[in-house]
Amino acid sequence: MIQFRDVTIHSLAKKEVLTKVTQLFPDDKPSYIIGKSGAGKSTLLKAIFGEVPVASGEIILNDEELNYDTLPHTLSNRRKIGFIFQDFRLIESFTVFENIAYVLHIKNEPVEKIRYEVEQLAFELGIEEKLADYCHQLSGGEQQRVAIARALIKQPQVILADEPTGNLDPLRGKEIIRLINSLSLQKKITTLIVTHDYTLIPENSNVYQLENQQVLKLGEQ
Repeated sequence: MIQFRDVTIHSLAKKEVLTKVTQLFPDDKPSYIIGKSGAGKSTLLKAIFGEVPVASGEIILNDEELNYDTLPHTLSNRRKIGFIFQDFRLIESFTVFENIAYVLHIKNEPVEKIRYEVEQLAFELGIEEKLADYCHQLSGGEQQRVAIARALIKQPQVILADEPTGNLDPLRGKEIIRLINSLSLQKKITTLIVTHDYTLIPENSNVYQLENQQVLKLGEQ
């Protein structure tokens, strides 16, 4: 689970987006964060990932503080977190296989293990026939599936998804949300999803609203 303890966060533009927030994001089901544009939803995720500093307070992941004060701490924390971006952020010169496998190559995993894990995850995401393709050959929905696979391949403790359906049509958007929901529950991964589209949130989800620099739990959708 992720817990905020008296957390204050400023955006990179020095605007205060969270003020002394104490909130728990449980690991029993995905949590959805909604709020107006500019409220700081993406900044909240970036703070968990260490891209935006915490001005005060603590962010706790499974009873350990996420501390980004040194490069070793930063690298260690980010191995625990998979990030899914709205704009995919795939490497255009890499094939689908290479995009997914990249993080395992960095960890110097055996070639046989890399191939098995990439092919298994690609099958789960329905992109097993696209592994030799390049990103420009894929639809938006397929690219987001590759991005999900890249986030999951390192077996993270947490998945952060920042408007993962923002560049997709409504039908593809619903498919992507279903996939993230299903895989996070199946693999027992704490998942936080920022979305501007309340209609995409599945029933029985944890829903939070970011408003007036606070994170308010709205209950279950």
